Amino acid sequence: MTLRRGFKKDSDDYSRDVRSEMGLKAYAPLCPWQLAEHLAIPVVPLSEFRDVCPDETLYLTQVEPRCFSAVTVFRGHRRLIVHNDAHTPQRQASNIIHELSHGILRHPPTEPFGEHGCRNFNQEIEEEANWLGPALLISVEAALHIVRRSMSVAQASELYRVTEDVIRMRLNVTGARKRLARQRA
Repeated sequence: MTLRRGFKKDSDDYSRDVRSEMGLKAYAPLCPWQLAEHLAIPVVPLSEFRDVCPDETLYLTQVEPRCFSAVTVFRGHRRLIVHNDAHTPQRQASNIIHELSHGILRHPPTEPFGEHGCRNFNQEIEEEANWLGPALLISVEAALHIVRRSMSVAQASELYRVTEDVIRMRLNVTGARKRLARQRA
């Protein structure tokens, strides 16, 4: 699947705009929980459902935690995000920012299951959220900041509170290392 023309640039613009609205520098870490609050989208940890559906919660948090990351639940046009708080904090950040990306992009609700009981998966909107989420977490300016400061991937992961995979992906797709090497040459 290919993202629509200009979407990657638009994602970088969203990242700058969100930071500006929140009073953050363009390279500053972005906390998904604070962004959710800014967007008035409640975020609820899965563990809060322990009393209502204990077997399901136990299964998704302890037996097979990889089966569930996060979901946006709709009531009319209002959104609420339920996320798996059994994941590492860095993974939770990715899970939540992915769902917030759907909200920022105003993706409509989709039926969770198709007619045969299989998960209904809209490839186009998932690809958009898969791109925008990391762009929000690690802006172009953040990627350049990481390289300018000669941070290791582990140091950047700690500073930005995201997974090392997200750091690597954004350093690669922004070309931060190459861009700064050209400037220094």
